[in-house]
Amino acid sequence: MNFKIIFIFVLFLFLIAFINAASCVTAEVSDISPSSIEVGEEFTVGIQIENCDSDNPGTVYFELLNPPTDISIKEPLTIDIPELNYANSERFITYHMKVNEDASPGTYVIKTKLMYGEAVRNYNITFEVIGDKAELGIASLKTNPVLPREGETVELTMRIENTGEGTAKSVEVYMDHPFQGLKQSFIGALDSDEDGPAILTFIVDEAGEFEFPVTVLYYDDFGKNEVKTNVNLNVLKKDANVGAIIIVILVFVVFGWGIYYFVKTKRTKDKTIHQLLQGENFGREEKEELKETPKKPLKKPLKKIQETKVEREKKERRREEFKREILEKYKK
Repeated sequence: MNFKIIFIFVLFLFLIAFINAASCVTAEVSDISPSSIEVGEEFTVGIQIENCDSDNPGTVYFELLNPPTDISIKEPLTIDIPELNYANSERFITYHMKVNEDASPGTYVIKTKLMYGEAVRNYNITFEVIGDKAELGIASLKTNPVLPREGETVELTMRIENTGEGTAKSVEVYMDHPFQGLKQSFIGALDSDEDGPAILTFIVDEAGEFEFPVTVLYYDDFGKNEVKTNVNLNVLKKDANVGAIIIVILVFVVFGWGIYYFVKTKRTKDKTIHQLLQGENFGREEKEELKETPKKPLKKPLKKIQETKVEREKKERRREEFKREILEKYKK
């Protein structure tokens, strides 16, 4: 009696196992919308559950296993599927998901599990999250002073420009130079088509032509990035004391101007005295001619002639006094 019961029970379990083994249920990702998923964007994943056999598989469960932390999911991770009573019957389930704002672009894989009866099947949901990539480079380079000399303090400014579509975060610039001073400059974030200055100050204690390696580090939607390039700097040799040279030149200029002014003034005085002396000699010669000229009979009254002579003598005296004053003035 007991053996019969045991036999019947074992046969029943065998039949159940055979039925479950004969059942066929599959899961397939039917749709991911939108096809291009960006950081911070919502999307849906459609799953098609199908009975690929004529047997009833019983209750079917579909479960998402340990989804990535960068993905938020609105529905429960495990969903019950209505019974698939006939062959090729289908059911659709949908998950509403969102990529977090701080997520990194790339390929995401969500592991899943399909369960019915004693059967367990594993699948993967794979999708791409795209982002905007930043592209950094040196837009311009200038130094202050423009032509630095040995021993001077140089302020080197590099403008870093973002020509990409994405935002560059935590932008840092490193320049490997042998001088004493700054080698690193922090800029921060650079949006698309934005630029910012990286300023390095150092003392050039050696003349020559130098080429320095420069590294630009930043983060974008695809993670950490690095750009390497080189910059050139020409340092002139140290000149002599330019200030002293300028002072000497100014002294020579002032001294030469003084000599020129003295010679010019002396020539002017000599010329003036010479002209005055010529005028005095001319007056004497005129007087002599007047003395030698025969006197003509006076037609005018004697009184008027005497008055005219007195006036002429007064004018002559005033002329002589004026000449003496001018000669004494220019002889000083």
